Amino acid sequence: MKKIFIYLLLLFTFWSCNQTFQKKEKTEPKNETKSKERNNKTNNISTFQYQKFEIKKGQLGDIKIGMTISEAEQQFKGLKKEVDHATNFGFGGGAPAYLYYDEDNVVFGLIPAYTTDTLLIIIAASPKLTTTNGLNPNSTAKDISERYANVKVRQSLMNEWEFISDTINNWDFIFMTDEKTIGNYPDLDAPSELKRMEIKADWITIQ
Repeated sequence: MKKIFIYLLLLFTFWSCNQTFQKKEKTEPKNETKSKERNNKTNNISTFQYQKFEIKKGQLGDIKIGMTISEAEQQFKGLKKEVDHATNFGFGGGAPAYLYYDEDNVVFGLIPAYTTDTLLIIIAASPKLTTTNGLNPNSTAKDISERYANVKVRQSLMNEWEFISDTINNWDFIFMTDEKTIGNYPDLDAPSELKRMEIKADWITIQ
C-alpha cells in the first residue's frame, strides 16, 4: 500500500510539472508577439519633419525651383526615392519624375527640365504638407474657394484633368477628375464656375 501511495505521489508530481511547462510554452510566444508588435510600431514612426516643408512661392521648405536635383536632395532626409515619368503628372517632354516616400506614402516629387538636372516642377502630394495660406494637396474645391475670391476652374486639354491656379504663388491645385467634374465646359478654352465643391485635389504643382 505504501508503494502504491509513493507511486501515485510521483505520478501527480510529474503531471503537475508537465502542466506548468506547457502553460509556460503557451504564454511565452504571446509575450514575444506583443514585443514584436511594439517594436514594429516604433519602427513605423515617421522621422520626416513635415512642418519644415511649407508650400511657398517657388519652393517647398528649403527645396527651391532652379536647384539641381542633387542640391534639392541635400535639403531633406528619411525618405526613400523612386523614379517615375513626368507624363504621369501631366508634363510631356520625356523628363523623369523623382518621387520621395515616407513608408508607402508619396510626400513629394521633383521634376527636372528635360535633359538637365535643374529642378523645374515640385509636386506636393502629402496632405501633411500645407501652403502658406493653410491649404494642402488634398483640399476640396470648397476649401480653395474660401481662400480665393471668385476663383474659377479650368480643364486641361491634354488629359482632361482640372486645375485651379494661384497665379501669385505659381501653384496649381490638380484634380484628376474624369466623368464627375468640378466645372462645366461647353467651351473647352474657357474657365468654369465651381459646381461640385466636395471634390478633393490630388496634388499641388509648384513652378
